[in-house]
Amino acid sequence: MSTPHSQGQGDLAHARYAEASLLDYLRGQSARHEAPVIAAVGELRIRIDAADALLEHAGASQSAAIVFRLAAAEAARLAAQTHFELVGSSLPRPQPDSAEPELPTQRRLLGDHYLNGAALADELGGQA
Repeated sequence: MSTPHSQGQGDLAHARYAEASLLDYLRGQSARHEAPVIAAVGELRIRIDAADALLEHAGASQSAAIVFRLAAAEAARLAAQTHFELVGSSLPRPQPDSAEPELPTQRRLLGDHYLNGAALADELGGQA
């Protein structure tokens, strides 16, 4: 990976952008007072805040970078889904500019690292 968490930062930026667009739209809608809408916005904020907190530690280790990357991807996925469900339109999501292992691969590597003590650097381009 070029920067251990560069794609995660892009995903987090997209999640924030989608959230801002969603909030701008909802402020003009009566649905903003409905419990399911409020809960959806709250869930999205939780995912963004969690990814933000994990970003602070992403440089500490390869496993921390992967955990952040997965959290940011989930925040971006939820932001896009929530935006589509509540606004009725999709926002374009920027494509990553560098190659990183696919998210399922990163999940598997992280699980193997924690469960079996496997080194992360071997399959992630030699970075520790």
